[in-house]
Amino acid sequence: MGDKPSGDGASPRAHAPFLTSRELVSLAALYSGSAKYLFLHIPKNAGVSLRKAPELRWKMTGVYRSFLRDRAYLDGLLEIMGREAQHHGIAHARLRDLKPSIVRRLQPVAILRNPWARTVSRFRFAQLAAEQEKPFKLPPVDSFEAFLETRHEDGALPYFWHRAIRGWYPQRDYVVDAAGNVAADLLRQECMDQDVPNYFGLSSPVKRRNVTRRTGASDWRSLYTDKTIQLVADWYAADIDTFGFDFDTPATRNIWAK
Repeated sequence: MGDKPSGDGASPRAHAPFLTSRELVSLAALYSGSAKYLFLHIPKNAGVSLRKAPELRWKMTGVYRSFLRDRAYLDGLLEIMGREAQHHGIAHARLRDLKPSIVRRLQPVAILRNPWARTVSRFRFAQLAAEQEKPFKLPPVDSFEAFLETRHEDGALPYFWHRAIRGWYPQRDYVVDAAGNVAADLLRQECMDQDVPNYFGLSSPVKRRNVTRRTGASDWRSLYTDKTIQLVADWYAADIDTFGFDFDTPATRNIWAK
């Protein structure tokens, strides 16, 4: 299950889906007052694990099309993703893309991940998608260096914060309000087994899902050189400054603490 690269174009169709059973439950949880948390799903940060956790189904809701700030935003997202033959990725909307009325009802929460590790995860996800011959445009995956260079092409494309493989937007973008202030409780992907149960009051960690596993995959640190370490550091300087990342550490600033 974890080897299906569904987060970046499971289908070339970009239309918004009909209401799913999970969305119906989330809407019921929201309007009944059962849900207290709004999950902001930063791509490749273990978000599927939380969104599909049965023990969180009535405590938390993800983002759905009815949560987006207006019809113009949805139409723009669908138009761009249709043109690029990508999945719509509605669940990856940022905090400031949502209706204020939704945000006021719930406490936003997200999971952060070390940006160097996250970049390698996106690269391996791209390799897996290429191996499975997925019918959507992918970046070059013949080398990590070639993948990194695609930041110049995809890095500023509108709505591409909704993409997992081709999305180069910083994590900070997902969790700040219109004034640019961090406005979500932030947990750490590297410490999920502790952070998630502590935050949501669970008795045990949630099941890991959608983990990209590849035969013979090396430790993510081994893909880096001094040059590429600095390249990622420069690109994600806002994340490093805001959240206190080092090359091989979790976030240390602006995170939720029990």
